[in-house]
Order: sequence, then structure tokens, then C-alpha cells
Amino acid sequence: MEEVDWKQNLELMQHKLYLLVEETGSFIDPKVVELSQRIDRLIVTIQKKRLEDK
Repeated sequence: MEEVDWKQNLELMQHKLYLLVEETGSFIDPKVVELSQRIDRLIVTIQKKRLEDK
């Protein structure tokens, strides 16, 4: 997967997270926490890829 795809996926996931927080009204809802952790892992993947490409 290319970095552009990762960034698009990240933006989509962030939007879903926003909507999920609005829907649940909670930052500690298990679904919110799970999606947030997936976003964190994707960010780490993007950062590692950038370091490898240097």
C-alpha cells in the first residue's frame, strides 16, 4: 500500500471516529477506543515507512 493510500485511509478513519464519538457521546466507548487504536497503529506504520524511505 502506498503512503497516499494510507493517508486517505487515515482521513476516512478519523472522520469515522468523529462520527462515532458524536453517536456514542463518549471517548471511552469500546468502539471508539478500538477505532482510535487502529488509527494509532496506522500512524505508526506511516511514520515507519517515511523513516525507511529516507
